[in-house]
Amino acid sequence: MARKPTVVHLTAGLHHPAQATSAFWQELWHEAGVEAETFEDIEEGCARLAQQRRDLLVVSALRWPMDNDEKYAPHRTQWAYRIGESARSAISGHLGAGGALLALHTASISFGDWPEWRDILGARWVWGRSWHAPHGHTQTHILDDRHPITRDVGDFGAPDEVYSDLEMQPGIHVLACSRVADGSWWPTWWVHRRGRAKVCVDLLGHDEQSLRVDGHRLALRQAVDWLLDRSQRNDDN
Repeated sequence: MARKPTVVHLTAGLHHPAQATSAFWQELWHEAGVEAETFEDIEEGCARLAQQRRDLLVVSALRWPMDNDEKYAPHRTQWAYRIGESARSAISGHLGAGGALLALHTASISFGDWPEWRDILGARWVWGRSWHAPHGHTQTHILDDRHPITRDVGDFGAPDEVYSDLEMQPGIHVLACSRVADGSWWPTWWVHRRGRAKVCVDLLGHDEQSLRVDGHRLALRQAVDWLLDRSQRNDDN
């Protein structure tokens, strides 16, 4: 019997409880035929990642130092987080060994005290510049319908938050963009390579409603296959 691919999923954070989306992820992992372990404790999850090679790291956590605005002061005890050297080393080691990364939504805000995370994702949230409109209906437009992730997905609408005006790095391949209430469009799906590693970023996915929209769910399912080199067409981008 073939070995099942293995996944470490780092999740949870302020206003993004893991329990709210756990049923969706359990179903997706079962459908994808992978063995996934989920961790709300980032250090614990990264320690597991370092113990034995995993095929895919998924980050949908919202964990950052929270020292940028006093409005977060009431939440610091529970959610403020500075990524330690061992966790950084585990993630870098995973990618260096050719392990894949799927980063969702709040991953672009997380680990704000680790400059390399911006380069790993291909973008970063910039406090005082980046923003998102209130949660509401948004339209996502597929820019590359030939890529294995977005093939057969088509444009779709979903209730979500669109993270806007991030600092984007050169060299990423944007697959889709989403529109906010003022009519502006922002990149929300992209891929790139980090050395030997494949990286896919999905800025959508605030809650289970968005994740379960047919187009969004299909793109995520196909992203897992592409990241695990199981797509029928594994384009280099």
